[in-house]
Amino acid sequence: MNTRATVTTGPGLPSRVEMDSGITLTFDQPTEGEVRDLEGPSSTAGVSAALASCTAVTLNIYASRKGWDLEGLEVSVETEYEGPNPKLFRVEVAFPGHLDGEQIERLERIATRCPVHRIIAEPTAIEVRTA
Repeated sequence: MNTRATVTTGPGLPSRVEMDSGITLTFDQPTEGEVRDLEGPSSTAGVSAALASCTAVTLNIYASRKGWDLEGLEVSVETEYEGPNPKLFRVEVAFPGHLDGEQIERLERIATRCPVHRIIAEPTAIEVRTA
């Protein structure tokens, strides 16, 4: 399955991303010294949000197959920056209190298998072409 995200820029920021699924996302980044209300997260913050969401979805899919209740699951991602670039994504998973140690141990391993985690952690080719 292939997907496409397209950004067509206008004057200034923010950039609005049109997804082929029909969803529009807005990312915004203030320029140096600029002070204004942002219309969306930065692109790198969007990566953090995608990682948190993907981790939660992956855990819920796995737990559902096992018949485990993950209501109350909370996944957050703290991003440490070195200059403008993320140097560490710290994923924190808070599991519901009724899970046993074996379930939590298995879910901790599954958390590292979400597609976004793999994209970030493993080399992924990026090809830039001009039209």
